[in-house]
This record gives sequence, C-alpha cells and structure tokens, in this order.
Amino acid sequence: MREYKFEDFEIGQGVYHKSNTRIKMIVVGKQPETYELKCRWVDKDGNRLEDVYLFAELVKSDDHDWDNRIRITTI
Repeated sequence: MREYKFEDFEIGQGVYHKSNTRIKMIVVGKQPETYELKCRWVDKDGNRLEDVYLFAELVKSDDHDWDNRIRITTI
C-alpha cells in the first residue's frame, strides 16, 4: 500500500482503516494540529457512527479498491 501525507486526505473522501477494510468510512473533518481525521460510517444495523483516527491509520478507498480489483487474464 502506498504511504500518505495528511494533506492527501480531503473532506468527503472515502477511506478504510488499515486493520479493517470491510468498513468504508467518509472523512467529515480534519484537525491539522494533531493530524487527525474525523470519519463517519454506517454499521450493519443502520446506526451512524463517528470516530477520530490518525491519518497514518487510514487508506484512501480509491487506491484500496484499485489494488483489490478482480483481474482477468487470457492466454
């Protein structure tokens, strides 16, 4: 996976936590003083949850989805 800087993340972007890529979250706030990102997601019961993560814990969803796409090869 690629390494990110704090400036790479924008509000409204989809992200995954490096330890759990099954839950897609949306960045809803940035705290530049502490390099933290506030993220929101909906759990399987429909509850809206929020938490704050260090930017180093997150992966952009576009990059993760691209790396894990289904590849078809023909011979």
